[in-house]
Amino acid sequence: MREKLTLPRIFKRRIKDYFFKLCVLVVLFIIIGGAFSLLRPGIRLRVDAETVAAFRVPHRAIGMLQVYAERNSISFPELFVLFNAENDFFPEKLTAYDLSAIERLYISDFKRLLRRYNTRSIAPFVAMYENLFSEIEVFPIPDGWYEYDPSIMFGDSWGVEHNFQGRRMHMGTAIIDRENIRGRVPVSSMTYGHVREAGWDNNLGYFVTIITKNDTLYLYAHLDSIATGIATGQDIAAGQTIGQMGNSGGGRGGRSFPVHLHLAISPSVTFVRGDFWINPYPLLRNIAN
Repeated sequence: MREKLTLPRIFKRRIKDYFFKLCVLVVLFIIIGGAFSLLRPGIRLRVDAETVAAFRVPHRAIGMLQVYAERNSISFPELFVLFNAENDFFPEKLTAYDLSAIERLYISDFKRLLRRYNTRSIAPFVAMYENLFSEIEVFPIPDGWYEYDPSIMFGDSWGVEHNFQGRRMHMGTAIIDRENIRGRVPVSSMTYGHVREAGWDNNLGYFVTIITKNDTLYLYAHLDSIATGIATGQDIAAGQTIGQMGNSGGGRGGRSFPVHLHLAISPSVTFVRGDFWINPYPLLRNIAN
């Protein structure tokens, strides 16, 4: 005798059928998604923000990569990120690297290297370096000073321990005037942009912050004075004088250290929340040579 199907029973059967089909679709989606992940070219670039911030790529390599990229019609920011990624962003301060191997390892196999990395994972780093290299035009000490005055020097001071502003780590580069004369050396903007702030801070002393169209913030601190007419909101040209090197600030009493410029760079990035400061040294050394 056939089972008499009432409306509630028909409804229950349809629900079971729909639920079964849904389960099948979910399982298929998981299988296809997993297969796609396995077959999809590229590994994710996993690197912590502190490693990226302290990057110490040999400055001579930057120039070589720029030349090779142009010569071979390769995206320089992509090439630069791959170079850093393959070397863990050069974590050691005094890294030795065989520059003669760059063309063989990174140019000849560029496409293969690019396929090794997940496009989305390297995109934020490519964008950051693309912005930095496109906007930095001049050294912060004008022509005729840095090149010909042996008393002006700088080194890789990123990470040096100190207690400035409550931080235990130096998050910038110090450009020093060994003559130690306040107001002797002019300071220029490295980029085009506009003045975000110009004034006095007990720790920074006289300082100027300039922000570019890419939302990169450049901090010039411990100035002896700020150039006349430099004010918040003003447009700034690359190479324009913004002040004089000094030793203002530094906490109570002020002027507690030798004359120098504290330069710090904070790019706008998506791979970390909050403020992100990057080691200016390789960028400075590249533009200075």
